[in-house]
Amino acid sequence: MTPEERKILVDMQIERAHRFLNQADEMMDMDYSDMAVNRFYYACFHIVQALFIQREIVAHTHSGMLTQFSLHFVKTEKVSLEDGSFLARLFQLRQKADYNCAYDISTEEARSLKGTYTQVYGKDREAYK
Repeated sequence: MTPEERKILVDMQIERAHRFLNQADEMMDMDYSDMAVNRFYYACFHIVQALFIQREIVAHTHSGMLTQFSLHFVKTEKVSLEDGSFLARLFQLRQKADYNCAYDISTEEARSLKGTYTQVYGKDREAYK
């Protein structure tokens, strides 16, 4: 992949992340906390994918993405342990929201995710270089 192709893919991932974040806000406005959590997770997923594309890191599964993120960003202290844990927590919440009918995500819990998302992934792209 050429550097120009890589930049295009990174930009596409970031654009998708922003679109999913907007969808999460819309879901929150309609009191669909479970759907908002799903959109928050996928916004993070696409930001992480952009980082992986920049660095030629490959992950074939969501669990693999968590492992690679920890290895390349948390363990190297490019991202704090707390910020890295947010991605894993969001993955678990998304799993519960999507597949566990007995688990109800509160509106407050879902709203707290946006602030943390902005803190962790809303940083300038330079923060991850």
